[in-house]
Amino acid sequence: EKMMHSTRTNASMLCINITPKFVRIRRGVALSTHSSSLRNCQILSSNAERGTKTQRLLLSGNQKLVIDSSTSDDASMGSHFSRRARRHFSSPFARVSDKRRHALVTSASSNNNNKITSAKSGLNSTSGGESRLRAINNPSQQREQQGLADALAAGKSAKSPPGSSRGQEEKEMIDQTYELNGNNFAEQTIATPSDGPIDVLHASSKQTKSWQAVRRAVTTGPVQSNALIGGTPLIDVTSVLSLNPSKVKIYAKCEYMNPSGSIKDRIASYILQAAIDAGDLKEGMTVVAATSGNTGSAIAAACAIRGFDYIVITNKKCSIEKIDSMRAYGGTVIVAKSGVAADDPEHYQNIENTMVAENPGKYFGVNQYDNLNNALAYEATLGPEIIAQTKGLITHFVAGSSTGGTLTGTSRYLKAVNPEIKSVLADPRGSVLWDNFVNDVPENELIVGKWEIEGVGKDSIPGVLSWDVVDGAQRGDDASSFYTCRKVARDLGVLVGGSAGLNLHACAVLSGKIDNGVIVTVLPDSGVKYLSKIFNDDWMNEKGFTGKEKSPEDGEIYWRPGANDPCENQKSSRMFPINACSLQHDTRKQCNDDELNPREQTEAELRFLEETAARMVEYHRQSVKIGEEPVVLMNTPESIRAMFSEAGVGMTFEHQEPAWSEQQLRDAVTTILQTSVRSSSPLFLNQLYAGVDPVALAGEWVSAALNSNVHTFEVAPSLTEIEKSCLEKVARCWLKTNDGVETPEHDGLFVPGGSLSILYSILLARDVADSSIRKAGMDRNNKLVAFCSENAHYSYKKSAIVTGLGEENLVAVKCLPNGAMDPGALRAAIASAIAAGKTPFYVGTTAGTTVLGAFDPFSEIFDVVDEFQNANGKSQRIWTHIDGAWGGGAMLSKEHNHLMDGAERSDSFSWNPHKMLGMPLQCSVFVCKHAGSLSKANGAKAEYLFQPDKNNSGADLGDRTIQCGRKADAVKLWLAWKLRGDEGFAKCIDRSFHLAKFVQLEVENSDGKFVLVQPAQCSNVGFWYVPPRLRPFNRTTATEEDWAELGYVAPKLKNAMQKAGDAMIGFQPIASMGYVNFFRLVLPNPRHITEMDLRAMLDRMDTYGQEF
Repeated sequence: EKMMHSTRTNASMLCINITPKFVRIRRGVALSTHSSSLRNCQILSSNAERGTKTQRLLLSGNQKLVIDSSTSDDASMGSHFSRRARRHFSSPFARVSDKRRHALVTSASSNNNNKITSAKSGLNSTSGGESRLRAINNPSQQREQQGLADALAAGKSAKSPPGSSRGQEEKEMIDQTYELNGNNFAEQTIATPSDGPIDVLHASSKQTKSWQAVRRAVTTGPVQSNALIGGTPLIDVTSVLSLNPSKVKIYAKCEYMNPSGSIKDRIASYILQAAIDAGDLKEGMTVVAATSGNTGSAIAAACAIRGFDYIVITNKKCSIEKIDSMRAYGGTVIVAKSGVAADDPEHYQNIENTMVAENPGKYFGVNQYDNLNNALAYEATLGPEIIAQTKGLITHFVAGSSTGGTLTGTSRYLKAVNPEIKSVLADPRGSVLWDNFVNDVPENELIVGKWEIEGVGKDSIPGVLSWDVVDGAQRGDDASSFYTCRKVARDLGVLVGGSAGLNLHACAVLSGKIDNGVIVTVLPDSGVKYLSKIFNDDWMNEKGFTGKEKSPEDGEIYWRPGANDPCENQKSSRMFPINACSLQHDTRKQCNDDELNPREQTEAELRFLEETAARMVEYHRQSVKIGEEPVVLMNTPESIRAMFSEAGVGMTFEHQEPAWSEQQLRDAVTTILQTSVRSSSPLFLNQLYAGVDPVALAGEWVSAALNSNVHTFEVAPSLTEIEKSCLEKVARCWLKTNDGVETPEHDGLFVPGGSLSILYSILLARDVADSSIRKAGMDRNNKLVAFCSENAHYSYKKSAIVTGLGEENLVAVKCLPNGAMDPGALRAAIASAIAAGKTPFYVGTTAGTTVLGAFDPFSEIFDVVDEFQNANGKSQRIWTHIDGAWGGGAMLSKEHNHLMDGAERSDSFSWNPHKMLGMPLQCSVFVCKHAGSLSKANGAKAEYLFQPDKNNSGADLGDRTIQCGRKADAVKLWLAWKLRGDEGFAKCIDRSFHLAKFVQLEVENSDGKFVLVQPAQCSNVGFWYVPPRLRPFNRTTATEEDWAELGYVAPKLKNAMQKAGDAMIGFQPIASMGYVNFFRLVLPNPRHITEMDLRAMLDRMDTYGQEF
């Protein structure tokens, strides 16, 4: 009752995690302020012991906090639904039941005694700067919230509407948390690393979270400070440092661009948050960290953000700039002796250990040298960034080591993606790491030297460091490292610290030892921290470093036994080496022309291609998350053209069209995306296609980039064989071929759409019935007649028109009450045609009709066909086809393949994997039982393509088709099928069917809000929405006027939903069955939608329709 009372304001709710002194709002705004800022919050829960209860907290617009505690038995359910916590709707939550409340919350094991700081929600705005609410809103609140946003934008004070208790507090809430484009990544969600190799394709959403999104958030609006962590640029230093610049590239990550100025921000944020989540770091405790400098500054900044006091311990070797930066965040800095033994009590690490051990519960020790979260932070963030920024082309990773975290964690991720990537340690002379790794000197026998480079090298072996992922090492020195710092400052305008100089010098050495490769390193901090040292001539002279640097050509790389470098001494992959062809000594007159496009222009265009590809990946990532963006923005043809013109990218071509700039191309892509429907949204339920399988999309891009026509083997060798393999697999599934049994004889093609599949089936049937038509054509006296159900796809009619059969010779057979073809009606129709002197030659059936999802009773239908064929001694064949474009995928499911019983008796079969499996449009398969039938019916034997005396002429597919050009559509299906396997596809099919049944049950139990048209037979559900004025609606007693009124509702309701950017659901009548307009909800791609999403959508439909 308290929960229901707290949500009765009908306000928008956010899902948050409670942690000591820190409140996280997933995909929202993360704030950490004094707990008094929640003075108006009301906590409605008793204390619960940590680890035994799960707290679920709902934050509503009136700033009431409600904590619902459940026993640990419910923890798994809370964990499950935490994945849904990012999906925010301003739905009518006042009617939320206990069972459904699970979907709105995210779980966090926490001590209820801890103070909760603050959490505020924000409105979003479009990229154009105009105020915009969340994509999907409660219709009853849109005007109210939009008024607040508009008033704030105009600098006015927004008044709360009558009955609202928000007032000035809500205005402050909006002011403080206003964000752009719906993406304020105030808290960077760091990827979850794995204990073993990371399977990138099967990784969880956390493992594959886009670091680009962080950068995008920074460039589109205000963010919180720790949103700046990670996503650092990768700069090209090849021209200055590579000894082999044409073949060996050197790239460096600008880690000094993290908020506290170093790479250590990554581990500071990760370690502290992990400690908070685990309950090891509680409110009121002080964080203690031993550091050579950068970690201290990063910990100080991370503590400032989270509201913790801190003590950092460094040594006198640390620069004054770094010591001052550690103090700047308001904590305590202890400067210990430098040069003491690792086991000396006054060693800065031992001071941290002693303080924490002697003050349990008061101090939390970061223990960065032995804390495994150190390496995990880099595995989760830096590794994925490097792979993404180098497009996976990295061959070597070079890094110095102090704690071992950067080298271990990053190398672990890189090798999980590509085991051939080699990791190289850069170690200063004097550090014990070199002798331990290279000379295998036991730890207790290591002798520590002296070096001046800060932040790298070590006097002992840290527990985080793992030599298992290190392949080689380069031993540097102070003078060469500092000289390199000055060199890149002078030649590149980049000011970096000494550890970056060490790394860069090692990269330069490595570049001279390999024939080709892509070397990546890190620039851990900025040279600003070393102005009193590295960039001070007096200090350099005093230390004796000036003029003592070593040339990279004189350096050496040590490779661990068995870890020989993969790029060393490799032969060039060029088939024709530059300037070594037969024309080199050509005595004929020199040609003066050059390439049409200069190389610079080509490179610019390729960069635009890369940029656009990255944008589309991010676009898809946004699209699959409910509530991130509207499914559709309502427009007219005129308004769309106006938007293009306003963006400076007019849609109409000029008489003399001028060339566009690269920026105009970007603006054009942006405008296209803004004015398009997000068909990958889980709430795009309008068509039989939706969403896109990312791996299949990669296959689409591969085939598009290859730009090969699959008509001859010689221009598309692998693509041709991939298509044949897919056709064989589909034929085996359709014909129910058992394991170990040879694939039956078959023929087939990938065709541009299911409609073309039906056309192909009629062409083959016509050729069997009367092959003379190929030459003589169809005449008006032709007696051929075909049959399909009255609910069959309209492409049957179109194919009858195209083939010359004519609409009059395509008989629409009556259907059973469920929408499937009636075998008895077919028998009567065939008999009637024969009596009229016509020749039946074709029967088209359907597996999953477009509207009702009905499966024709194949066995009974084919029994009818056999009756007539047997009656005339089979002298007149009747070709049978199954249009399985929508429901044919049931053949892959053990649970639903009974729907395809008898399908193996048909002559041909078509299936659209772009329906229900998320293959990119188009992906359509046509197969038949009779090998060679396609070439016989369609072949033209074009002499310039299908020469019988060329190599592999028998492998060509092109003469089977009615086309010339044909895309390699099989590649996307082949890649996705190989990744997911039969079981993965079956799970997708089963989930679609399951969700349809769920919607059916929701409709049936909606207390009269919805009325079911037919029980779900496939993964589509038909229903009417009944507005309150027509309730209760009784189908058996409703008058003709009642039905007419109900028929007006669906168009109005869809219009309201489209205006709100909400779900898209199609509607239509079925006149032959007496059905007025009803909604046809389809579930063609169930990967990102849940039962709770569908239930919430039905609730919103009811809200929209209250006044209809």
